[in-house]
Amino acid sequence: MPEQPFDNDNTGDHQHAEQPHNEYDESSSANNNEQSGDQEDDEQGKEDQEPTPDFSDDDYGADFPDDTLCPDLMAERPKEHESLNNIIVVDNLPKVDQGKLEKLKAVISKVYSKFGVCRNEYYPLDGDGKTKGYGFFEFENEHMASEAVKQTDGYRLDKNHTFSVNLMSDFERLTQVPPEPVDTGNLFSWLAEPDAVDQFAVQSDDPKKTTIYANSLSGPIVIEDRNKWTENNFVWSPKGTYLASFHEQGIAFWGGKEFRQVQRFAHRGVNYIDFSPGERYLVTISPRPNSPDAFIIWDIITGQRKRSFPLEQHTSQGPSYFKWSYQDQYFAKQGPDGIYMYDRETFQLVDKKPFKVPSLADFQWSPTDNRIAYWTAEDGNVPARLVLAEINGVRLEEIRSKTLFNVIDCKVCWQKRGDYLVVKVDRYAKKSGEKNNPKYSGLIYNFEIFHMREKNVPLDTLEVKETIQSFAIEPAGHKLVVITGESLRTNVTFYKMGQGQKSGKIEALKVMAQPVTNAIWAPNGQYVVLAAMKTGASSGGQLIFVDANDMSIMSKQEHPDLSDVEWDPTGRYFTSYVNLWNAKRDHSFKVWTFQGTLVFEKNVERLAAFHWRPRPPSLLTEEMIREVRRNRSVWTPKLEQRDRLLRTGESAKQQEQRRKQLDEFQKFKEKNIKRLAIQRQQRMQLRGGVDTDSLFEQQPSNVGEEVVEFLIKTEEVEYKP
Repeated sequence: MPEQPFDNDNTGDHQHAEQPHNEYDESSSANNNEQSGDQEDDEQGKEDQEPTPDFSDDDYGADFPDDTLCPDLMAERPKEHESLNNIIVVDNLPKVDQGKLEKLKAVISKVYSKFGVCRNEYYPLDGDGKTKGYGFFEFENEHMASEAVKQTDGYRLDKNHTFSVNLMSDFERLTQVPPEPVDTGNLFSWLAEPDAVDQFAVQSDDPKKTTIYANSLSGPIVIEDRNKWTENNFVWSPKGTYLASFHEQGIAFWGGKEFRQVQRFAHRGVNYIDFSPGERYLVTISPRPNSPDAFIIWDIITGQRKRSFPLEQHTSQGPSYFKWSYQDQYFAKQGPDGIYMYDRETFQLVDKKPFKVPSLADFQWSPTDNRIAYWTAEDGNVPARLVLAEINGVRLEEIRSKTLFNVIDCKVCWQKRGDYLVVKVDRYAKKSGEKNNPKYSGLIYNFEIFHMREKNVPLDTLEVKETIQSFAIEPAGHKLVVITGESLRTNVTFYKMGQGQKSGKIEALKVMAQPVTNAIWAPNGQYVVLAAMKTGASSGGQLIFVDANDMSIMSKQEHPDLSDVEWDPTGRYFTSYVNLWNAKRDHSFKVWTFQGTLVFEKNVERLAAFHWRPRPPSLLTEEMIREVRRNRSVWTPKLEQRDRLLRTGESAKQQEQRRKQLDEFQKFKEKNIKRLAIQRQQRMQLRGGVDTDSLFEQQPSNVGEEVVEFLIKTEEVEYKP
């Protein structure tokens, strides 16, 4: 049965049932020590924890449990109970013999009869026929059991007996012993690289090989190269801590300096994974029909399964099925009647019910606040709505909204810093028809822009008359790039959204007529690359590097059959690549500077994927960053000198290797000089008392010179006067 939310908060005030007359005021100070001594009955109903396979072994499937190997079949096996949520476990009961058992039952029945019908009760006995101090009580439904837990946990029967009450379904969670921590080494060693060199991973399909490079100034250096590292794809975690590999049996995480396996998650048939923004939780997705464990949420650090969800048919399934708040506090999904939001502490529905949002079409979390933006589709005479809401306790409070008419689709996008919410709206233009049977023709487009950092969250509207191909928001700035037009006959328009702009006044800064399809901002803004991706009618391949401060074009480059592009996490380098999915040949990747200068190019046969390793957010404060900028004139000459040295190939690693070689030679030389001095007398004895070593010293008296002449060739020549 699907899991149901329950309020099991033991920290609040309890409304206790009326206390019966004290029939058991007997000394039982040892009861609390005895009640934890016997665990056989406490383990009733607890399932064995699934063993976690080692994905690096060839026979890792041999020890899998039946639930993993045959999930569909085992899901239909008989169960002890339809649900354990209607059974409660009451601890700290009086320990009595058979003579007083009926009286104890009468007292306990009086306490729990107030919450509903108790169908069964069971008091375990020890070898002497005495109760063990706890009991099991089965109610008619889950609501009765939940109320009994809520009202009687902490109930005081007498001065020696205070109840501890839990649902049977919570028993495994409460008694589970956390696994021993695994020594993963330093997972952040790559961040200590003295030259701040970033890493990237490349995967080829034939053979299935994954290679990790360090992007050194002298040229990328291979730091790890493995065949069949993953059976499908690979994914970096959001902060770059882990590299995730895919296997038929589940997911494996790799990290540290030597990329050792640091964690495993057993979930058969996984084809998607999703991380929470803080890397605390992982969602594995195996979309098998009729599977109750299509979606599993894991604690990454402990490797424990936190909760699973079945595959549902009312909404699209995919890697963004669950969406996380910015601090991993909540995760939510779209349901048939609204937003289903869960708390990370209990993994149960917030307030035990979904937030009702009729005709919900899509929602997105803010990247910096506990706010949600969502839109609802038109439903009959009810128009579409665009809503901005925030989490307040257990409620979702609306703080801004706008009604929209004739809406086809909306695309909700947050700026990286959370300063702006930009929503692209596609609408029909109403042409004719009756009130109850309107007819539409043509399309119109506009952007709804929320200024999140201003009072009352003002809203601007930007109308665009041409077809919008794509748009991109500056991650750390105030600009919006919109690409309009048909095919490659496109215009690129730069807009300024805020920073002194009056509400309703969005300034168009510049329009460029460039044949491109996408705009890709650098992670920190200012620089943007306009790229022409390969489409059905065009091979694409053009790259235009733009400085958005003055809208100047720094460079124009080409990479035919361009498949995709990606900035490195610092914004210093930009990569374009052609993979096997978009082209039959000439698979390659190119690394450019942010100004568009080519620094490296490599052909990779059957290139499948290329991804830069992400970096965690900077630990520098705004004041520290300003201090670095103020001292730029001091640091720049030193860094430029360092860069020149690295570009000549004298990397830190090479210099260290040469220094070690020189030290080893000096030690070898000193050792042999000492040996030569020790053996000097022995050599003189063997050579008749002559010190031959002195012949090689710079003493002219010991060195003589003799000139030898000899005939080489005689030739007769006839002379004719």
